[in-house]
Parts: sequence; structure tokens; C-alpha cells
Amino acid sequence: MKRILLLLAIVLMNYAAFAQTSRDVKGVVKDSTGTSIIAATVKYIVGTDTVFTRTDIDGAFTLKGVKSSTFLITISSLGYQTLNKRFLYKDGDTPIELEPFVLKSQNRMLNEVVISGTPGVTIKEDTVVYRAADYPLRENALAEDLLKKLPGVEVDKDGNVSAQGKQVTRVRINGKDFFGGDVKTATQQLPADMLESAQIIDDYGDQANLTGIRNGDPEKILNFTIRADKNKGYFARGTVGGGDKERYQANLTANTYNNSEQFSFIGNLNNTNSNVFNFGGGGGGFSGGGGGARVQQVGGGGGGGQRFQGGGGGGGGFQGGGGGFSGGDGITSVGSVGLNYRKDYGTKLSSYGNYSYSNRDNNVLSDQFQQNNFQSSLIIMDQLSAKNVINENHRLSWNLEYKPDTVNFIKFSPSFSYSKSEDAGNSNYIQTLNNTRTSDGTTIYNTASKSPNFGANLLLNHRFEKRGRNISLFVNANNSQTKQQDDQLTEYINYAVSGNTNVYRNQDLYDENKSSNVSANLSYIEPLGKFSGLEFNYNHSTTNYRNERETFDVTSSGVSTPNLNLSNDYNYSFSTNRFGVNFRVNQQRYNYSFGLSAQPNVLEGNSVVLGVTTPYRNTGFNLIPSARYSYNFSRTRAINANYFGRANEPTYIQLQPIPDVTNPQFPVYGNPDLNAEFTHILNFRYNNFNFASGDVLFFNIAGNYTENKIVSNIVRSDVSGVGLVQETRYLNTDGYYTANAFYNYSKPFKEKKYVFSFNGSANYINNISFTDNIKNRGKNWILSQGLNMQINPNRNLEFNPGFRYSFNTNTNDAITNNNTKVSTYSFNFNSRVYFLKTLLFGTDLSKTINDGYSSSLAVNPFIINTYLEKQFLKDKSATLRFQAFDLLDENTSVSRQVLGNTITDSQSNRLSRYFMLTFTMRLQKFSGRQPQQQNGPDFRGPGQGGERRPGEGGGMRREGGGGPGMNNNNF
Repeated sequence: MKRILLLLAIVLMNYAAFAQTSRDVKGVVKDSTGTSIIAATVKYIVGTDTVFTRTDIDGAFTLKGVKSSTFLITISSLGYQTLNKRFLYKDGDTPIELEPFVLKSQNRMLNEVVISGTPGVTIKEDTVVYRAADYPLRENALAEDLLKKLPGVEVDKDGNVSAQGKQVTRVRINGKDFFGGDVKTATQQLPADMLESAQIIDDYGDQANLTGIRNGDPEKILNFTIRADKNKGYFARGTVGGGDKERYQANLTANTYNNSEQFSFIGNLNNTNSNVFNFGGGGGGFSGGGGGARVQQVGGGGGGGQRFQGGGGGGGGFQGGGGGFSGGDGITSVGSVGLNYRKDYGTKLSSYGNYSYSNRDNNVLSDQFQQNNFQSSLIIMDQLSAKNVINENHRLSWNLEYKPDTVNFIKFSPSFSYSKSEDAGNSNYIQTLNNTRTSDGTTIYNTASKSPNFGANLLLNHRFEKRGRNISLFVNANNSQTKQQDDQLTEYINYAVSGNTNVYRNQDLYDENKSSNVSANLSYIEPLGKFSGLEFNYNHSTTNYRNERETFDVTSSGVSTPNLNLSNDYNYSFSTNRFGVNFRVNQQRYNYSFGLSAQPNVLEGNSVVLGVTTPYRNTGFNLIPSARYSYNFSRTRAINANYFGRANEPTYIQLQPIPDVTNPQFPVYGNPDLNAEFTHILNFRYNNFNFASGDVLFFNIAGNYTENKIVSNIVRSDVSGVGLVQETRYLNTDGYYTANAFYNYSKPFKEKKYVFSFNGSANYINNISFTDNIKNRGKNWILSQGLNMQINPNRNLEFNPGFRYSFNTNTNDAITNNNTKVSTYSFNFNSRVYFLKTLLFGTDLSKTINDGYSSSLAVNPFIINTYLEKQFLKDKSATLRFQAFDLLDENTSVSRQVLGNTITDSQSNRLSRYFMLTFTMRLQKFSGRQPQQQNGPDFRGPGQGGERRPGEGGGMRREGGGGPGMNNNNF
């Protein structure tokens, strides 16, 4: 009997064990900046039983067949503190998805220990992440110094940043815009030792970051993440300096961090061409008005011309110890101040924004040699000019992000800007036709403008209960106004008529331009399966313009008379409606989508001249296919390809129905019958980082074709009393296309003590233009090849030699005398040598050899900048620096511009030789730790990282705190 009962008990126990339910437990492991941790050890512990697993390339792990509802998870990884977390769930068979595990950095590491278990460069679809610790820098280095060491990233003499061959247009810190996204504001002010990583991101906008649907041309942005141990505290840096030629500079940067709260202040005052904020040129931004004639005098509108920059190069930008030496044309005095603030109010509300003010005074002297080529003749204009531009700019932008619950997200972003500009100048010129002088004279202008601008964006997103189903709405509204007063005086001698006629033209123009734009984009995603779905979208955009011009003719005695024939009240609007559908598949390693959109557009308006109203209306229709494919071979290798199309409306100066004759020899006639352009764009990108060797390869290729390209038609005529005239008119044509390719290959040696980087580009432009109503095709090749070396044999020596060759050729089938060829050889060398630990000697040398420019403008400057710096105090926080800029006094700029039938070589003055003594003081104190991620809503908006359900399609995850590029809506 006892044996029977024992057997029965064993059977019942086995049955209970068999009947107990089991389920999968899934999770993701990240560090405190949001970067996924690969190969982390995950232990599942129940009583005395332990199960081991490791995280995959996305930091994800899965524990199969878990039966106990009470268990302990222990996670460990080299370089991080071990995390223990106990869980208690109700019994059941529903899979468990744990909140992301966040590991803190292990701060108590042994000296000189190199952790090589994590790639220094990680690549994921639209994001390339560089780990800052892999690029050693000396004390007081700035973010810009870090960028100069990153493969595929270039910082030019003026501080502009490009990545993978494309200009970086915006900077963020921890996923949020910093001072409106100004690039130099962050790169030249932020200390490098605060940075955890630098991320290069192709950003398609907030709505794309939420939905994962990426269409159109992305913006190349740079996102810095702050180290966890620098997330609470403050740092400040101030510099004052003075030099000969009355040069001066003073700037102050102050920042405080308190985990989710950040405040920054920047003040700057100098006359050394050093700009802190970029306002897009400032002052007006008015495309019509009196500026049209002056633009035409330098070549007029073209069919997509190309500007080739040679010469110049403005020195080294010795930042961090006493300001920069930027290479912008002319001499510039700047005063600016800015405030940036960010604060998270709990887990639901985040607020951040900035205010910036700048006053900029720029004086430029330039010499231009312009060739206007026709089938049987050549018109040459040699011109000397001087101008002074004073810009005053205010900018305020703010952002509110609200997450009321786990499925809804709201972002509201209002903005305001105000710009005021005064532009005054004069020029003297000589014009010849086939080597015979036709005229010479003087142009004097004075322009004043004011431009207030208002705008706001609203983003709404709702995620439905069904996984993958999502709806979002993005609405944008902007209103801008420009009032401009323009006084134009042109006086010249016309040698083409008997007696050498004197021509006098003085006009006052009063322009008021208003524009308002409203656009809305609605997106709805319906999942078709675990990894696929359909997106239905609708986009509407309407822009209304009103352009009023009053023209007065002024006699030499000062009598002003209205010119009604050249006055106009012109209103027009451009509207588009796009209906589209996209099919999308999103897997762990790859995703692709393709779709089709239908977009009708309407361009309509009316012009009132002499009381007569003339209506205009043009319609168009485009079918826009789109496709995108991305494959991630690993965290360090990926390919990406996409195709899309877009419509471009004509500008005001291309449409205006009355002529602009402020310069009588270069009148501009608009064409109100123009149709909108439509451009097809194809891009392909391959990124690869070899973790074993450290080799980095970036390769991009792109092309576009434009239907109904708006091009210029330059027509010569001989006008009685005026002389030889070149009229600019506009028309639509086909045949314009471009293709370009870029590569960067970087190879390190001896643990990155020696790094060689090869980079090059090839650009081809098939340009279309008309001269005397004859169509001309220009073939423009621009080739460039460079080699840069980073030589750091030890901590005290840093040498960076470089070489670049650029070649530009332009051939034409109808205007054979317009064929050109120019080339530039550039040699650069900068170095830093440290003596006695606190003494630093630095140099920045550049030699440029230009070939093919007009002989009167050809220069080959050799720029030598150098400095000697002494560091004080125990922490080297104080520095005294003596700097010498452009020792040979050769700094100047040379450029060539090809527009239609016009070739313009320009030479402009730049800031030349001077000496300066500066003192810099740096204060900082950090004691914080980034708090461990709290349990809260699993829905995050742009810049906050994205939800990722383990086992689902691998949308863009957050790489180190950068929201751009993440995907919140995986299938």
C-alpha cells in the first residue's frame, strides 16, 4: 500500500510540474545614455537554479520557457556596474516584456586599462555613433577638436561641419536642439570632456521619427550626448583679449546641468570675424526688390550654376584659448548674446527653447572679372566694389513636449524672429564687347529692410491598442513680412553711340512682401502582420504671396516722380495636395518600403499695373513613386537606398510680370506663366566600420533629374539711350540633371597613434541655359581628392598634415568660348607640441595654389598662424595665449561662379595679419549621476528614445540619447 501511495504521489507531482504554464521573458539592456549594450551577461535565478544568456547586437535578450512568476534578474557587462532586479508576476502564459535595464558606468577603473569590448563606431540605418572616449584629447579641448578626429567628418577653416560629404545643418544635445540648432554655437563652445558620444544622423523630421515612415530629403544633424558623470554641475569659460590694429575679443560661456534641467548662456564681442550664431544671413531675406539687378550684375539667374571655391582659407580657428580666426570675406565686428533652457517636469512634460540676439557689421572689398559668353561674341566686365552690411537679428524658439499617457504624444513649437538690415555699397566697372570698350561707370546703392517672422508647429500622435496601428498629424503655419527701401543710382558713359552718351538712372523703390504658409501632413498606419503594414498619408500645402512695389524716378536735381509702369501689386499662391500610400516591412536587420503618391499643384495669381488686373493660373500633376531599403549587416555595417520626388515653386523674381530695371544695362523680366519644377532624387549609402582593424569606410552616391527646370535666357539688345543691354528672362525646360559621389576611408595604426584618411568626391552637372534664345548644354565636372593624417606618437605631440586637389571643368555645346578649367592644390599642416606639461606651442599652416583663374585675380596665399600658450593653476584651468595670425599678410579669397553663359571670378579681402594676447579662465564642477530610468510610460516622443518590443521589427533605436532617427511604431 505504501508503495502504491508513493507511486501515486510521484505521478501527481510530475503531472503538476507538467501542467505548470511557461512563457518567454524578454528585455533590453542599455547604458545610461541609451546606447544598447551587446554581449552583456543575463542571469535568470530562481532559488538555486540559474539560467544564463547574453544580449544580441541590439542589446536584447529572450529567456525561453520561464515557469516561475517570481525570479531575480542579474545583468553584468565589462565597464558597467552589475544590476540586480527582482520581479513578481501573476501566473499565466502571456509573454513578459520587461522595462529596459539601464546599467551605470563603472567609474572605479584601473589606470591605463583599455576596454575594447564595444565598437568605437556603431552604424544603424540613419545613424553613425562615435564614442568620444576613443579619440583622446588634451585639456580644454572643445567639441570641434573632437569632430576633427572623427572619420568621415570634416571641419573647415570657418568652422562649418560636413559629414559623409554633406553639410551638417543642426546640432542637438541629448536629442534636443541647442540654441536653435546652430552648429558653431555648440561645436565651438561645448567642452569635449563632457561628451559621451557624437552622432551623425539623417533626420527626416519629428513625424518620421515617431512613425518610422521616412520620405524626402533628410537633414544632416549632429547630436552630442553628455556623459553620465557630467550631468549634474556647472562649467564656465571666459576669454578676453586685445591686439594690434585695434583687434579685440571677449566671450563668456556658462552652463549648468541638474539632470533633467539645463541652462546655457553665451555672450560674445569681437572684431575678428568670429560669429557665434547663424541667422541664415539675416536682414531681410527678400528675393525681389532692388537686389535682383545687383545679382544679375554678377551673372544673373542660371540653370543651376556651380560655385567653385579656391584660394583663401582663413586660418586655423584656434578655439579654446582665445577665440577663433574665421575666414569669412571682409572684416566683421560682432556682438551677440544667447540663452538656452531645458527642463523636464516629471515623465510627462518637457520644455526647451532659446533666445539669441546678434549685431553684425561686415565690410568687404572685392574685385570681379565677369565673362558673358554668346555664340559669336564675348562681353567682359571688370568691376571693383565695396560694401558695408549691418545686420541686427532676434530669434526666439520654444518647444513643449507632452506625453499624457503611454499612447499619446503632443509637441508644440512656436517661433519668432526679427531681422533688420542696412546694405550700402558702390562699384566701378569697365565693360567691353569683343575687346572694344562699350561703357564704364559707377553704381551706388543703399538698401534698408525689416523682416518680422512668426511660426508654429504642432505634432499630434496616437498609438492604438493594436500593435503597430498609429495615426499622426503635423501642422505648420508661418507668416513673414519684409519691408524694403532701395535707392539705386547708376551713371555710366555709353561709348557705343556717337558722342559717347552719358546715361543717368536713379530710382527709389519701396517694396513690401508678405508671405503666409499653412501645411498639414496626416499619416495613418495599419499593420498587416507582425512585421509589415500600410501607411496612408495626405499632405496639403498653400503659400500665399503679396508683393507690392512703388517705383520713383529721381532726377539729378533731386526731383522724384512716380513711375507707374514699373510699379506693381502682384499676388500669387502655390498650392499642392498629395495623396499617397506606402507598404512597409520592418525586420530585425532590414526594412524596406515602397509607395506611390499623386500630387496636383496650382500656381495662380494676378498683377495690377496702371490699374489693369491681369490674372495668371498654371496647373500641374505629378505621380511620385517612392522607395526605401535599409539593411544592417551588423552594428558596424549597413547599406541604405531611397528614391523620392518633390515639386519646387518659382521665386518672386522669376515670376514678377514687370521688369526690374534698377540697373538699366541688366534688366530682369519675370515670367508669370512658369510652371513648378519637379525633381526626382535617388540616394545610396554604404557605411562600414571594421571592429578588428579600426578601418572606417563611408560611401555615398546620389543623382537627380529635374522636369520643367526653371532656367535663364540672356538676350542681348541695343537700346537707344542706354546702350548694350543684357536682358534676363526665365522659362521652363528639360534636360537638367546632376550626379555626385563621395567616399571616405580611414585606417588607424599603432592603437590610433597614426590615422590616415582618404576622401574624395565627384560631381557632374548637366546644366541647361539659353543665350539669345539658343539652348546651351553645359557639362560641369567637379573632382576632389584629399589625404589627411593624424600623427599622435605620444600625449605631448600632435601633427595633422593634409593635402587636397580640386578640379573644375565646364564645357558647352552651343557656346564654345565658355569652356573653362580651374584647379586648386591645398596643403595644410597644424600641430600642437606640449612642453613642461603646461606650455603649448601650436601652428596652423595652409598653402594654396590656384590655376586657371583670371590672371588679374590669381593669388596663391600662404597662411601661417601660430600661438604660444601657458597653462596655470593645478587643474590647468587658466591659460595665457599669444597668437599671431597670417604672418605673411596674404589672406584673401578666390572663387569662380558659373551661371548659364556667365563666368565670374571673384577676389575678396579677408582678415589679415594681426597679433593678439588673450587670457582664458575655465571653471567647472560636476558631481551628479544620471538617474536610473524610471518605470513609466513606454511611449516617447522625438528626442526621448523609442519603444522597442523585443522580437519585433528593428526600427531605429535611440543611440546614446538622440531621438532623431528612432522609430516608435514597429510592426
